[in-house]
Amino acid sequence: MALPKVYVDTNVMKFSATRLPRLVPRQQIVNWGDRDHEVIVHDFVDINPNDRISNPDLKAEVDLLPNLAELGTSGRIEYVIQFETIFETLGLPNLDSSTGRFYGSPCTTVDAPISYSRVIVGGCADPTEMQFEFLKSVKSARFLELQRMTGAYQGEGKLNRKQLLDAFHLWCAEHNKCDYFLTLDFKLIKVLEQNRKRRLLVGVVRPSELLVVISDGT
Repeated sequence: MALPKVYVDTNVMKFSATRLPRLVPRQQIVNWGDRDHEVIVHDFVDINPNDRISNPDLKAEVDLLPNLAELGTSGRIEYVIQFETIFETLGLPNLDSSTGRFYGSPCTTVDAPISYSRVIVGGCADPTEMQFEFLKSVKSARFLELQRMTGAYQGEGKLNRKQLLDAFHLWCAEHNKCDYFLTLDFKLIKVLEQNRKRRLLVGVVRPSELLVVISDGT
């Protein structure tokens, strides 16, 4: 029986960074020369950014990510990702978690639907803007359709950068015949649900939904 093949969205990597080594300052009184002095000292601590999540629905979903990562580590799910998704994570802060990328779960890099090469950085250009300009230049019919499905297309000559990346990641998932696209982007899920007339070739799921699918398949 073939393993479920799951494309990992960028935000999964973001919310999997849950153990950030940081120096935290605190005040301390020290005695020096028979006098007390107030000084600032720093302690090494691990910070979990997810502790600041105020949306209980989102918090419940991100708390399930270690379980999903374990399924990948134990060989029950095949996780994949494409270069542009990896490149997107490079622009995100606070990913230096001691837990590793997606809690150390194996994640295979797959091909894009088109053959291409591009400059990643150069001169004074913004790398993220260079990525945006590259994606805007891709005119594949399916990619253009996915742009409309995700809301990236906002009128002639108007494209939303984040949603354009969503469209490209979904296109990569479809091209590589993934069963599911794992995301924590509730807005994207809602937009896609509103566009049911246009058929997606991959199931877009949040962590809880993927866990149910895997449990039902065992």
